[in-house]
Amino acid sequence: MRLQPLFRDLSSGSRLLLLVLLVLLSGIVSLSISYLIAVALWGRDIFALSGDPDLMNLGLMRLTQMLNQLGLFLIPPFLFAWLCEQKPFTFLGFSKPKNIHLLAAVLLIVAAGPIIGFVTEWNEGLRLPPQLAGVSEWMRSSEDTAAKLTDRFLQAPGASALLINLLMIGLLPSIGEELLFRSALIGLFRKMFTGIHLPVILSALLFSALHLQFFGFVPRFLLGLAFGYLFVWSGSVWIPIIAHFVNNTSVVVASFLFNKGISPVPPDDLGNSISATWIALSAVACLLILFVVYRSRITALETSASS
Repeated sequence: MRLQPLFRDLSSGSRLLLLVLLVLLSGIVSLSISYLIAVALWGRDIFALSGDPDLMNLGLMRLTQMLNQLGLFLIPPFLFAWLCEQKPFTFLGFSKPKNIHLLAAVLLIVAAGPIIGFVTEWNEGLRLPPQLAGVSEWMRSSEDTAAKLTDRFLQAPGASALLINLLMIGLLPSIGEELLFRSALIGLFRKMFTGIHLPVILSALLFSALHLQFFGFVPRFLLGLAFGYLFVWSGSVWIPIIAHFVNNTSVVVASFLFNKGISPVPPDDLGNSISATWIALSAVACLLILFVVYRSRITALETSASS
């Protein structure tokens, strides 16, 4: 507790550096813990095939994935807010959300399907200049590896695998990534820059860039923008968490239903459309939903009164 006044007196730049250090340290600890647990459960030989997602132990991959979510995204924002803020939960945005904002979060993800699908296809078709062929090959290889890993998670059969995926792909990333990229980073950037737009844009850029998936950068950036504006206009981190959860969970459930033969729609085609009309309507609907959130936004006076 004696350290708290010292950290609260740090400049915004120093606070940003502190947050980065907390992410790195917490990530190293979580990676070390996952290694120790893996050795205790399966022995050192479990890492012999760690370079090939098709051959890796599924339990090991799940363990590493979930502990990384905790270490890199979920724990650091709480530590940072506790060390630097007088009211940590207020800083992180844990306020009661409005019902209209909850509804908007769900509708936004439903409406975004066609436009996000269109942007994703366009982004996947981008090619770097010939001079950067080596970089392009590395990016493609990294994304193929990540895609194989995700496919192994989603194609695992059974209700237990579905529940694990809902936790690992749906819940943990939704909470952890929103706390880090929206609550912590936007909160920091708003102290460094005037207005809300630059903080939202910067957090969305980092959100997309740190996923290390160049061929999905633009659609993830657009989602990051939407989540950022949902956060600052609603005044509650629960709103982007709900939107993020619906986005991730829809893929998990669609994959489960498709693999079971219950649904004929592949998860990659969920919500997509090749119709220019539907794509345009999707974009307009997303803008209208965000406009409704803006018009019903939480003002600074309401925020101070609730805290």
